[in-house]
Formats: sequence, structure tokens, C-alpha cells
Amino acid sequence: MSHSFLSIRSAVVAAVVLAASAAVGTAQSSTPAAKRTPICAKGVKVYTERSQVPVPFDTLEVPRPDAPIRVTNEQEAEAAELAMRARAGSVGATGVLVTDEIQDSGDGERRMRRNVLGVFVPADSARAQQACK
Repeated sequence: MSHSFLSIRSAVVAAVVLAASAAVGTAQSSTPAAKRTPICAKGVKVYTERSQVPVPFDTLEVPRPDAPIRVTNEQEAEAAELAMRARAGSVGATGVLVTDEIQDSGDGERRMRRNVLGVFVPADSARAQQACK
């Protein structure tokens, strides 16, 4: 079971809305932003804490989804995560730092806003490319 699904498991009965948004942070290296080689979704690693991201790394803007993503079961959660990883890979990210903000309305419905920061870790690029073969 993915970490993303575990964080929303109790909200499966109610409608859960993931409003995935791209966040842009300050690059960790002094090199200017460069166009990166796209990575397949399987090559994009998911981090849930900034301390997990190997240094040095550059940040990349992840394209937003066309609309909010509604997740009500495990299969939808897995599909949403795969789509997020594919969007990140499309700009050459070798990983994504995912943070969730959960709002509880008090009536059993929970909404989660997902913040996604794409990262390019030079030391991880060979692993990412290999995962796509």
C-alpha cells in the first residue's frame, strides 16, 4: 500500500479531493535551470520529507493536473500518484517532494491539498534512467 493512500485511508468513505499543486523552491545548486531529459514515471522517486532528498539537488516546477483529482479508493490513489510522477518526469525530475495539507470539515469529509516539488538529483539520474528501461 502506498504512503499516499495510507494518509487518506480514513477518508475513503467520504469524497477526497486532491488538489495537486506545483510548488517552486530555491535551487540547491548554483547552476542555472537547465532543460532536463524527461524521465518515465517509474524513474521518479517520491520523498515525503525534505531531509530524505539527497544533496545537491535542483528544484523543478511540476506541471499541474488539468483538474482536481478525486480519490475514493486505493486504485484511484495509485493512479493519481503515477500521474503525478509522470508529470514530474516530463520536466526531467528524478524525484518529487510531496507534502500534504489535510483539512477535516468535522462531518466525516476530509480534503487533502498535495504540494509537489520536483527535484533533480544529479547523483540519482543513472538510477532514474535505468528504472525506465
